[in-house]
Formats: sequence, C-alpha cells, structure tokens
Amino acid sequence: MPTSRPDLKPLFINVLDYLQEHLNHDPVADWILAETARRGIPEIAITPEQGRVLRLLVQVLGARRILEVGTLSGYSTVWMARALPDDGKIITLEVNPKHAAMATDAFERAGVTDKVEIHIGPALESLEALDLDAPLDMAFIDADKQNNMAYFEYAEAHTRPGGLIVVDNIFLNGKVIAPDANDYMRNLEEFNRHVFEKYGDAVTVIPFYKKEEDNLDGILVVRIP
Repeated sequence: MPTSRPDLKPLFINVLDYLQEHLNHDPVADWILAETARRGIPEIAITPEQGRVLRLLVQVLGARRILEVGTLSGYSTVWMARALPDDGKIITLEVNPKHAAMATDAFERAGVTDKVEIHIGPALESLEALDLDAPLDMAFIDADKQNNMAYFEYAEAHTRPGGLIVVDNIFLNGKVIAPDANDYMRNLEEFNRHVFEKYGDAVTVIPFYKKEEDNLDGILVVRIP
C-alpha cells in the first residue's frame, strides 16, 4: 500500500515561527516592512531569513563593492550595506521613484546612507550609464525577471573572480516547471538552466518559504571562477 506523503507546510511554518521567536530582531528592518505596507508599496521584499543569508555572504566574502538590481523599499539593501566595511559601497537600481524615496528614508534610519548609491530609472539604462570605480565583489538581482539574463550578464562581466552573483525568485512558487507554464515562466526556467549548465558545481540554490505569501521560492548563488 503506498503511504501518503506528510504535509510539510505546517512544520515549515512552525520552524519559521521558532526562528522569528529566537533570532534577534532588528527594529530598523521591522520599521522598513511596516512602513512599506503603510505607504502602499508592494510587500514583496526578501524574508528576514534571506536577509541574514545575504548579510553572511557579504561578511564571509569580505565584500566592498556590491551591485543590487531592484531596490524596492531598501530592505535587502540595508541587510547588505550594514555588513560592508566603512569604505564599502552598494550601488542599487530602482525604476520607481516612490519606492526609491522610501528606500532613501530606510537608508537614513539604518545609518548606511554614506554606503549606498541609488540610481532611479530603468535598470538596463542605469547599468549602461554606470562607471564602476572597481570590480564588483557581489551582485544581487531581484527585479523584473524577464531581464534576468541581461542583468546577470552585466554582473558576470563586472564581478571579480571569486565573487558572487545572487539571484532571487528563481522558482516563482514552482510555476517555472509547471506543465502549463507561460512564456514569462519558461523564460525564467531557461535562465536557470543556462546558469546551471554554464557554472555547474559553482552554483547552489537555497530554497525559502515566504509564509506571508504562501510561496516557495529560492535564491540562486553563483561563484564566479
């Protein structure tokens, strides 16, 4: 007799609640999330668990120069900026002026304004105009998914050997591998396969469950040879 598979979602939620209870809370991070909702900005930021992973990657890498594509309210930016040394800089790109204004307030509240350089406008145009003063140590891509390949190729060309490229939302809650996937979803799945095939063992994927959105997703991490 085949056995039924257990429903792991309640267990996963309990684990997330446990982490939320026992890990230190950052009042600035909490403020950003609350203020995002109050200002009517989409509540689609990374999770606190993802923020801690990004912070750890920056610290372990000893990063000084980071590119972020997709600022939103500045939540992920603050997690990374706080891990930078005093002479570090994160260049972050945001298309929406309203979101950029919220992010600017977040940077001030977090005390990282001097480490952040924000560019407002379509990301591809901002990338074309960037004049980097040093190779990137890390790039974090979390913007419109149809341009993931273009953003990734820019990061590839400008990230130092041994640096990292991190891409969020690579599963779209499993939709990228659904039989009825549309062109948008298939585009993302093709991007994923391109990176897997090109970088092989230099790639890892960390799955995350976003409780508020009931959404299983993950981040792709690539170490540049």
